[in-house]
Amino acid sequence: MFKLLSANLQRLLLNRLFWFTLLAVVAMEGAICFQLQRQGPLPLEVALFIFLQTIGILAAIFLSLFYGTEYQDGTMRNKLIVGHKRSSIYFANFITGAVAITLLFLAGLLTGLGLGLLMYEPLQNEVSHVLLAGVVAWLACMTMAALFNLIGMLSTNKSVSAILAILSAFGLLFSALYIYQRLAKPGILTGLKRKIYELIFELNPNGQILQVMSLNVDLPSKMILYSLLLIFIATISGVFFFSKKDLK
Repeated sequence: MFKLLSANLQRLLLNRLFWFTLLAVVAMEGAICFQLQRQGPLPLEVALFIFLQTIGILAAIFLSLFYGTEYQDGTMRNKLIVGHKRSSIYFANFITGAVAITLLFLAGLLTGLGLGLLMYEPLQNEVSHVLLAGVVAWLACMTMAALFNLIGMLSTNKSVSAILAILSAFGLLFSALYIYQRLAKPGILTGLKRKIYELIFELNPNGQILQVMSLNVDLPSKMILYSLLLIFIATISGVFFFSKKDLK
């Protein structure tokens, strides 16, 4: 698997779309940081996670095209012909996607940190709280990477893969925003119904991201557990179905 991963990472670092996506994350983070700064004094933590609003959509576009190219160019079939195991191919692609989205995450975070230190007020929350929020956000991104890898590896058509991944990203985003608005209105959701909505919201990686952006991460261990569980389910199910897939 090391050779597969090495080749994947080399292709990632030479991919122009990846660097364009990374610059888009940095540009969006910077633009909104400047815009918010005009509203008056704000604490540093406000600037840190702005980029998370669209990282799922940007990652969906890039990763779906990145994975789809392997089918389109015949690279996937060649990997199987030379004797690589399907599970190794799947895990190598997931790790590559995880590295890609981690680099996007770090680019946005460091941009926000740099501009925040220059233009914003000191932290109002404890450093440990902000760090835990960062871990929750990163694992939410890893969940998206696992989902987009699942879609990309099971769809042999590059266009279909891109459409499914982008629709999934928008679906996660808009469903999280909808539930967030419902939960924010007092008296609308109560009892068991509210608990179900809260569970769905916390399972949704975009729901976790919305909580991170507001630094409203009261139970980070629970959200971390949810993310790890979803990553495990998506990866194991992906390996299973990919191993059964007819690639002729």
